[in-house]
Amino acid sequence: MPMRRAFPACRLRDRFQRLAAPRPALALAWLPAPSALLPRLARLALFALLAGLGVGGALSPLPALAQGTGPDTLKAEVTYRALMFVTWPAERETGRALQLCTAADNALETAMQSLAGRPIRHLAIEVRRVTRPEQLGGCHVLYLAEPRPAWRAAIEHAPLLVLSDAAGMLDQGAELNLQVEDGRIVFDVDLDAARRAGLTISAKLLRLARFVRHPSTSP
Repeated sequence: MPMRRAFPACRLRDRFQRLAAPRPALALAWLPAPSALLPRLARLALFALLAGLGVGGALSPLPALAQGTGPDTLKAEVTYRALMFVTWPAERETGRALQLCTAADNALETAMQSLAGRPIRHLAIEVRRVTRPEQLGGCHVLYLAEPRPAWRAAIEHAPLLVLSDAAGMLDQGAELNLQVEDGRIVFDVDLDAARRAGLTISAKLLRLARFVRHPSTSP
């Protein structure tokens, strides 16, 4: 089977910019109808956002790793891009802040601090550290570096996206599990757990996941 050549991120961005740029009136006759064009633009926009970071099971190797950027910095950036495609229940998206809570003291937790103030729709990310499950009130995202069995009761069914970069964390309550594989940042998604928590994860993001656990594949 012939190998599929990966497009460099710059070419994907250029292609999206050409499609999104205003066109002369005389050229509009050959364009597809807006209903047909918009899904194509949305798909190219997603790849432009994520392909440059090396996200996904079939995308090109991470160029930033070769340039000295650490994997934790890239994981934090991938986390930010992924959060753009997660929707919380309406009552959890009121106000102005999206709370990214961390229960770890490691390099990724430090990298997460750089996300403070960045926008997710109308919300701005706030990063805060938690040490007890009683402090999870108000959290939209929880980063766990290791299993926390004593926290499971507080986490289950809460409108909370649990994120980890430790292996096997989908079995420990995480809905989004980041990993480094062959020089790329890849991620797995537990869609079943996310739905139980009342979260909606866009199909656009799911298409880039290495593995998606659906209800039929839950243990």
